[in-house]
Amino acid sequence: MSALPEKMTPRERVHAAARGLPVDRVPVMYWFNPHLACRLMAEFQQARSRLNQAAAVAHWKSFKEQGELGAPELVRALPHTLNEYANGKYALELGADAVIEPVGAGGNVSRMYWEGGSLRVLDAYHSVRALGGIYMDVVEPAIKSVADLKDYRFPDFSQSKHYSYIRKLRKRYPGASIMMENFGVQDFFSTQIWSMPPFMMALCEYPDEVKAYQQRFADWAVDTAYRGVKAGADIVFIYDDYGYTGRTLISMDMWKEFTYPHLKRIIGAVHDAGALTMLHSCGFQTPFLDYYVEAGLDILQAFQPKAGNDFKSAYSKYGDRLAFATGIDVQQGEQMTPLQMRESILTAYRTGKLHGRFILGMTHMLQYTMPAENISAIFNTVREIQDGRHG
Repeated sequence: MSALPEKMTPRERVHAAARGLPVDRVPVMYWFNPHLACRLMAEFQQARSRLNQAAAVAHWKSFKEQGELGAPELVRALPHTLNEYANGKYALELGADAVIEPVGAGGNVSRMYWEGGSLRVLDAYHSVRALGGIYMDVVEPAIKSVADLKDYRFPDFSQSKHYSYIRKLRKRYPGASIMMENFGVQDFFSTQIWSMPPFMMALCEYPDEVKAYQQRFADWAVDTAYRGVKAGADIVFIYDDYGYTGRTLISMDMWKEFTYPHLKRIIGAVHDAGALTMLHSCGFQTPFLDYYVEAGLDILQAFQPKAGNDFKSAYSKYGDRLAFATGIDVQQGEQMTPLQMRESILTAYRTGKLHGRFILGMTHMLQYTMPAENISAIFNTVREIQDGRHG
């Protein structure tokens, strides 16, 4: 990458990298599981907010002392209250250039209650969730059958309060790159309001009903994106998983028919609003890369090596037209030595320097199960890169 004589703001740095323009240093993106974030604040780097620091230490201590996954539900659930701070202000404190902020704020939870001694959450999408391990999993999806699709009501995120996290962070950090969360038409449908098996069957048996629903969803997603950008987001972060390990979730023909037109439309709408798009898509991504370029996607995030993705090969072919946010392998990294973790990051960094369309980022949320020595290796290596010690 060509160095610039003047220091860039994080937002300028990310946007330049997304377009393949010279940057003063590689941009960095962190993404934390809230339990890991509590651990970081308790054991690695204190948060500047005394209130959040105290809460994180208390949550992590309770979680550890009461058996982690064997701890009571409330103990496992409490770290989630720090998610917005962890992936926003705290990530910036750790040196991130691009951070993730939610849409919906507190409105994403319609009701919390106990049922049969277990915590339940009715979310804004009309699905009921229960704590499975450390995540709130859908146990009663909003959609029970194809007949429910026609009358499904999307959350009303038209009010200003639903973008308060974005607006507040933009006001406090005007130079930061702020990504707003948004769903794509495939993952939301198959994991948030329904489940994968009936979704796949519906693609075959009820294609018209699925397409009508996806059209309505895309309308809603575009409206949400416009409002988020107006509130201060400069990147729309689209969640839409398309792959397993080594293969796609659905056939490429079906993806091109059902998913791709809406992805392309959402990307175009975000560009019209004056922002960039970043797609988070887990699993095998190689078959989709030509289509991402055609659709004008700015940044592809994750590109997990464990799923069969070859960053060096893909970047040599597409790195002049598509930016990749990857390089910190949080999945395979749990089995690496600290030296291997360090070399893995440096190898990705050296590859990403070739075309400049590169953001050094995590391949998914960093989990609390990452060995302490490897956590130190991640942050120390990234800081060395930011300090210019590796060219």
